[in-house]
Amino acid sequence: MQYSRQVIVDVLRKAGYFKAADEAMRELPDPVDLDDAVEFGEQRGCNPEALISSMGGSP
Repeated sequence: MQYSRQVIVDVLRKAGYFKAADEAMRELPDPVDLDDAVEFGEQRGCNPEALISSMGGSP
């Protein structure tokens, strides 16, 4: 599944990962594959459960 880069950036910011959000804006393609976005976040220490929660889902 693919998402716009802006959606990923917004989710990162909402979860409090501001530095990762800035890097995502510069580095991720648009659109970005969800698996690639998850890998991007994990490489920067982002908690996947926090990101899912900030999207309104549950792990």
